[in-house]
Amino acid sequence: IRRAADMPALVQCAADVRALSHSLVAQGVAAGHLTRMISSLNDQIAVRILELTAPAHDLSGLALCWLGMGSEGRGEQTIATDQDNGLIFVTNDENIAPDAIRERLLPFARAVNEAMDRCGYPLCKGGVMAMNPRWCASLDEWKAAFANWIDRGDPVSLLTACVFFDFR
Repeated sequence: IRRAADMPALVQCAADVRALSHSLVAQGVAAGHLTRMISSLNDQIAVRILELTAPAHDLSGLALCWLGMGSEGRGEQTIATDQDNGLIFVTNDENIAPDAIRERLLPFARAVNEAMDRCGYPLCKGGVMAMNPRWCASLDEWKAAFANWIDRGDPVSLLTACVFFDFR
């Protein structure tokens, strides 16, 4: 996975991970061990996608953190898992509005999400992905969102908080 030179090679790596996973299920490997292994390999694929995608985008002057959430965040991914992710950013220039930074980052996030889809990790039907402007946010915006979910405490807020509390 780490030596994959391009997306076609990474797509093949992801297919190999799924084939290995199916084989291990057939051999009776315990579910806990299997989900941790799948999650670890999927993490490596996600990191390599980020590494291969980043050079084609202007990310200069930004500090970024890609978030894996849901089953990925818990390290409990299965053979068939979709994407739940987000992006946190900060900038060295306090005069640049978060919307301007988000505009720069959304094409990068979309490229990563689409590459993950090509590798067999379907797009999240609920839209919990970094390419969604709602989940590509500044650190202050993320802090405000978490505080809002906790303070409101309604069923939708609590469900949303549950997805996002499982982040890495």
